[in-house]
Amino acid sequence: MTQTPERSRTPAPKQVSYRYEAADDRGRRVKGSVRAASEIVAQNVLADRGLTDIALHPMASTFSLEGAVPSMFGVKPGAIIAFSRQLATLLESGVSLLPALQLLAQQSSNSAAMRRILTHITSDLSMGTSISHALSKHPEAFNEVYRRSIDVGERTGRLEEVLRDLAEHMEKQAAFAKKVSGAMTYPTIIMVVGVAVVIILLTVVLPPLSELFTAFDAELPAPTRIMMAMSDGFLKYGIHILVTAIVVTVAAVAYVRTEGGQRAKDRILMRIPLMGAPMLMGEIARLGRTMSLMLSAGLSLQEVMELMPETTTNSVFKDALEQVKRRLFLGQGLAYPMAANPLFPPLMLQMVRVGEESNTLDVTMRVVADFFEAEAEERTTALVAMITPVSTILLAAMVGFVALSVIMPMYSLTGSF
Repeated sequence: MTQTPERSRTPAPKQVSYRYEAADDRGRRVKGSVRAASEIVAQNVLADRGLTDIALHPMASTFSLEGAVPSMFGVKPGAIIAFSRQLATLLESGVSLLPALQLLAQQSSNSAAMRRILTHITSDLSMGTSISHALSKHPEAFNEVYRRSIDVGERTGRLEEVLRDLAEHMEKQAAFAKKVSGAMTYPTIIMVVGVAVVIILLTVVLPPLSELFTAFDAELPAPTRIMMAMSDGFLKYGIHILVTAIVVTVAAVAYVRTEGGQRAKDRILMRIPLMGAPMLMGEIARLGRTMSLMLSAGLSLQEVMELMPETTTNSVFKDALEQVKRRLFLGQGLAYPMAANPLFPPLMLQMVRVGEESNTLDVTMRVVADFFEAEAEERTTALVAMITPVSTILLAAMVGFVALSVIMPMYSLTGSF
């Protein structure tokens, strides 16, 4: 009696989770996750759902520090700038696109994240994918403006020029942000040191002195009584104060991350007299530079304005750009809708009007960007120049008050002896 051999079973392919970002049938950006045996299967599943322009990213199945803190291991703007310049140089030297990307992917100076992304891009290109579509799978490194500009450069044969423009655009944005953050470093340090000194004096220095004053039954001046009351409060209710501060901070951060909280925060910051103007000018400079870049790359004004609201994180400015975009699509041009919003200054409106009439909007927006970038830097420098002495005076006043509250009763005790 013959035994029937057992049929070999083919194991089912392992399902992988992918994060996706795509466009639905109304053109809206949607995000989510899907499980599939491969990236191609996942794309087919999403395409069957009516989604297009799909960008997929494998989700980590196990815990990793990179997955928990992506900002620490992500691609830095400097890496994208270097990549853009190096790729432009290789293409101008006559190297084809795929070998140029393979060469850049092998560079040891690149971060692990950048090498991984370039490896995926070269793999996609070797299968016949366009570079703009390959870049669209990595929105964490290449934003929508970058991808659309590359797409236009690829279609018009101006990829090297577009890459250099993108690198210059990102460099100027990074330099401006660095100047602003650098200017605020000194006042921040002064205030942190001041608060730390006061806390140490209240919790470490004053308690033993308070016992000494009480033992000698000395008559304490008002500053000393105030400081002793604050010291006692810190010692008795320090945990409660700390917990309350943490809860309030977490609640405030959670609220600011909501759409309404973000809008309220931006509205308040924009209305602060000395801070609002530099913020607005910085947003206008960024708008002008991005518009100039994309118009120079060959995008139409309608395509550019479709993307502009997504290039800013300021909700107030984003709402203004949405209004301008809607009226532009109604055939009202660019300068007229901007004039209806008080956020856009008269000089910018005049420049936009001239650019529209002379068909040189890319050039005039670059001039707008240069002017308002310089204005924002000048006003930020003036603001910091004013904050620095004020913060120094406040620090001196706090420390002086604490020192006075300690020294005055010491003189009193010396006199009684």
